[in-house]
Amino acid sequence: MRVLLSLCVACLLLALAPQAARAQKQTASREEAVHAQLQELLAGVGVIVARETLPAAPSRSYREITVAWEADKAAAPAMDDAALEQRRPGRFSRASAPRARVGSLSRQRSLELSPEQLLVVAVDGAGRMKWWSLVPDPRVIRAEAPGPDGVLAGQTLLRESAELLLAFPDDESVTELRLYHPRPEGGRFTLEPVAAIAAR
Repeated sequence: MRVLLSLCVACLLLALAPQAARAQKQTASREEAVHAQLQELLAGVGVIVARETLPAAPSRSYREITVAWEADKAAAPAMDDAALEQRRPGRFSRASAPRARVGSLSRQRSLELSPEQLLVVAVDGAGRMKWWSLVPDPRVIRAEAPGPDGVLAGQTLLRESAELLLAFPDDESVTELRLYHPRPEGGRFTLEPVAAIAAR
C-alpha cells in the first residue's frame, strides 16, 4: 500500500512540475516587464533603476514613517475636473520619525498606475531605486451624495489636509522617499514629482 501511495505521489509531482515551471516563467516575465516600465518612467525624473538595487529576499523588519499633506490656504479649492487633475497646491512633510517594525514588506508584482495614486520610490544617496510601491493619493477623496432628484452621484474632492503612512525596507542605504503623481498623457503616464522626504 505504501509503495502504491508513493508511486501516486511521484506521478502527481511529475504531472505538476511543468505547470510550476510555467508559473515561474510567467512570474519572471512579469517582473521583467515591471522592471522595464519602472526604468522608462523613472529615467525622466533622474532615478536609476538597476536589477541589483532591489532586495533579493524579504527582510524581517521594515520602517514606517508618517507624512502629512497640507494644502496652500491661499489657493482656492478645486471644483472642476481640470483643476482636480492639477491638484491643489500644497506640500508634503515628514510628520514623524521613522519607526522600526517587525515583519516583511510584500513586493508589488504589477505597476498599474492611476491618477488617484502616488508612486513611492525609496532611493539611496546616489539616486538608485531600492524599493517602490503604489499608495492611494491621500489628497483625493471619493464621495457619493444624492442629487436634487435623489439619485446618488459620485464626486471627487480634494482634502485640505491628510496623513499618509509609508512603509519601506529597513535598509541603511535608503536616504529618501520620493513621491510622484502619475499623469496620463496620450495613452501613457508621466511622473510629476510631488515630494522628497528624508528617510533617516
